[in-house]
Amino acid sequence: MIDSHCHLNVDSIKNNFDKIINNSKKNNIRSILSINTNPNNFNEHLNLIKKYKGIYISYGLHPCEVKKFNELSILNFDNNCNNPLVVGIGETGLDLFHSKEFIKEQIKCFELHIEASIKHKLPLIIHQRNSENEIISILKNYLNYNLKVVFHCFAGSKNLLDFCIKNNFYISLSGIVTFKNADDLRNDIKKFPLNLILIETDSPFLSPVPMRGKKNEPAFIKYTAEFLSKFYNLDIDVFEKITDNNFFKLFNKTKRDNLLL
Repeated sequence: MIDSHCHLNVDSIKNNFDKIINNSKKNNIRSILSINTNPNNFNEHLNLIKKYKGIYISYGLHPCEVKKFNELSILNFDNNCNNPLVVGIGETGLDLFHSKEFIKEQIKCFELHIEASIKHKLPLIIHQRNSENEIISILKNYLNYNLKVVFHCFAGSKNLLDFCIKNNFYISLSGIVTFKNADDLRNDIKKFPLNLILIETDSPFLSPVPMRGKKNEPAFIKYTAEFLSKFYNLDIDVFEKITDNNFFKLFNKTKRDNLLL
């Protein structure tokens, strides 16, 4: 299994880092992608994860952090994306749930991430909240560039799923899909192509059932994988193989033999 999206530099994880990684290995997690959300923290984040094999990192600025870092340029990406551990751009996107105050800045920043994704040929990791139409509208301007995209922690509409299918964009399913109130999401993803699905924890957030109420960690991806394998009526080994292959195909700087050690 692979946790395709988590935040290992959050205090609740980094303060117990060795234990968290050992828990992951016990649950047969073979690789982890830790998501950067602010360039100011990137070097510290990188130093945290590089002592272990099988852990990768992204480079980007979360839309909710845009107001705190307004001088991001393509040079920031040029100076960091050649690192072999940097395998994705983001997380980026638009968040109109928490605030619309900096929407112009969010859009500008999102477009910069898209341009960096194209230039460095790295997948774009998208955060979407109350912003489906705006994100679709922006992405349509770049579809001729053969974008590689994953909508992380997917909880979007059927319209967004159709847009993803049409453009071979991936979705990443989190513990949300196990929640009791996620019937609409489960109904919508029933027929989504399995070759475009990743799984993630988004830890330390959104712990899946049966770990609700606990701080999420990469080891808990096991429960989401087990839930989804039953949901899709697949043997767990088959589902793991499918989602692992999807991860390595999308994040093609990662290496299959670079196992979590």
